[in-house]
Amino acid sequence: MALAPPFAFEHQLTRELDQPARHVPGRPRVTLEDRSKVWDLLTREFCSNDLNRIADRLWWMSKQDSGNISPLHRQLVKRRAIIVTEDPKLHLVWIHDRIFIKPLPRYITSYAFWRDYLCTEAGSAGLERIRRATLGYLRTYYYLVKHESDLRIAQDPNLCLIPPDITWEQFCDFTSSLGDVPDRDVSLRYAYGEIRLTRLNLYAPLLLGKSYFQRVEYQYGTYFSRFYGLILFVIGIMSVVLSGLQVVVSVGERGVVGWTGAVLWVSVTVIVTSCTLLFTLGLLLVYKVAKEWKFAIRDRLRLLEEKRAAE
Repeated sequence: MALAPPFAFEHQLTRELDQPARHVPGRPRVTLEDRSKVWDLLTREFCSNDLNRIADRLWWMSKQDSGNISPLHRQLVKRRAIIVTEDPKLHLVWIHDRIFIKPLPRYITSYAFWRDYLCTEAGSAGLERIRRATLGYLRTYYYLVKHESDLRIAQDPNLCLIPPDITWEQFCDFTSSLGDVPDRDVSLRYAYGEIRLTRLNLYAPLLLGKSYFQRVEYQYGTYFSRFYGLILFVIGIMSVVLSGLQVVVSVGERGVVGWTGAVLWVSVTVIVTSCTLLFTLGLLLVYKVAKEWKFAIRDRLRLLEEKRAAE
């Protein structure tokens, strides 16, 4: 990314850091004079080695759209709890009824900070990576806070995603140009919006060589409880089938006489129905997975074609 894009919203950035300061706001242990420490801080704050390694495979797990981010009020409509995280790899990652969101640091809205530390030619070898990751992260707030109600949610004392002294007008002015930042200027991870943690964990052994991307259960009981429903369902089906087979064998040994014919018919019907139900559910799962892959591959090919045409 060239130096120009961040300054496309130069007038929106605050001027709080224009006055001399000794340390990064909110990070009193990091002095502004030590640029290497500032860049190390930014690397920890916005870069993720795990996501960088699998960034070109994220289309397996998420819609290929950087705007696929629901505003905060919509997250509540979806009955998702907003969980504050400082880990950049978890930003906009969701699982079941939770979504992880990284708070917006005050220093990242400063024009002086961008000018002196993120848009300078000199710096560490990873400065371009830091800049792209930071800009991509910043752009996500354009989608997370779309309405004034979203800002109120973000400024809730229990969340503090955005500094409480920022007004709705100031935030709108600040983010007005962020929606125009193209995907080519941000980290590849931010070419995608929200990502399911269940899928990241599913593919982690294959893509990362790890047993999981992020643990969410730390107790054995919680870990094994997610298997209870499936196990009980399979046991129930097997019990019904075995009971039916027992009846069929018993009737076969005695011969079909009188009411035993009806018993045999009912037993066979129960066995066939149970097996059909199990097969149908398995087929439905395969259909759902195949449908998602078909959509992902078609969308991937379309985006690659558009990219080649643009070049």
